[in-house]
Amino acid sequence: MHSPKVIIIGAGVAGLSLAIMLAEQNIDCQVLEARERFDGPTSGVRVSAEGVAILNLIKLTPVGEATKRVDMRFGCLSASFSAREIAPSAIIVTRLALHEKLMKRAQSLGIPVTTGFKVASLTERDGGVEVTSHSRETVTGTLLVGADGVGSTVRQFLNPGQSPTKTYAGYLGVGLITRDDANVEMTLYHYPGQQVGIASCGKAHETATKPSVFLWTHIPMSEAEAGLVTRAGVEAELARRAERWSPELRSKFGQFTKDADAILAYGPVYNGTPPVRWFSDRIILCGDAAHPYGPGGQGISMALKDARALCDVIAHGFTENNKEGFQRTRGQEARIFGEAAEKRNARTAPPTQWGVFIEGIVMKASEIITRGKLML
Repeated sequence: MHSPKVIIIGAGVAGLSLAIMLAEQNIDCQVLEARERFDGPTSGVRVSAEGVAILNLIKLTPVGEATKRVDMRFGCLSASFSAREIAPSAIIVTRLALHEKLMKRAQSLGIPVTTGFKVASLTERDGGVEVTSHSRETVTGTLLVGADGVGSTVRQFLNPGQSPTKTYAGYLGVGLITRDDANVEMTLYHYPGQQVGIASCGKAHETATKPSVFLWTHIPMSEAEAGLVTRAGVEAELARRAERWSPELRSKFGQFTKDADAILAYGPVYNGTPPVRWFSDRIILCGDAAHPYGPGGQGISMALKDARALCDVIAHGFTENNKEGFQRTRGQEARIFGEAAEKRNARTAPPTQWGVFIEGIVMKASEIITRGKLML
């Protein structure tokens, strides 16, 4: 197939990073996105060292805050682990800041990104593909990539007989972002019935004047409760929980309550089931559209690695063998991370201080055995 024109549905991390990689190989592409805007509440994410290496590959300017260590606190006990590999470092960054950098890089390469394009229908022919929006706008191309997330329209087109399957993980995910000049290494606090994480994440968005800190936690509740929860309810529950936090963590939460520009993001967390079919003759899935697991911090890195692998498939021949290899290898890694995350997140925090103490002893022993070195 000579000089394909690739239509990419979805301007998230997977879609934009793929578009950038294709453009750098002089492969024509166009990105179509249903959303009109990308601002609003944002949360923080961790991008692994592998993911950061890909960001460097596509020449993204530095973003977020490097994190080379994970500290764990269990009351009076603590354990600390650092990465085995020094460079590049993993980063903590807000989704919005990362997306802004990707969008700017795409614009610098002249990649057309059309917003407000809500896919109404897809047509696959021998000569190519055609996408039509609800407003009757039509775009044609040689190949089409579905990078449109967990509710993927393209996935439904490829798997008409398989209804989307997602399972409520049992908790509300909560993220707080507030301005903070201090450099806070990634720290996980363990308390009876709850766990809280905190880390510096760089500037929350490109117009921010100061760096920020990201605080996150899970609040167990029923799916019905998670669907009805309000901002006031989340803030009240956090304030109640904060009464048991350490002074330094309580201080960071206090900053959030006083910061008029602070960001609170929350929502029910779901695990998903990947579809049977990832591709057809001229269509293929990428990112969460292909493997909608809840990878617990690996989602952004998985999207970047998917994009790199799919770029190779498109650049070196969109053959059946290449597509099958993409689904097999990327699906296997997604399954490993996804199932591990589901198992990890299904564990409830010890309900008592004694249980937290026992958990701390186990982690301290692990620190000694590994000499504090892990693949982070």
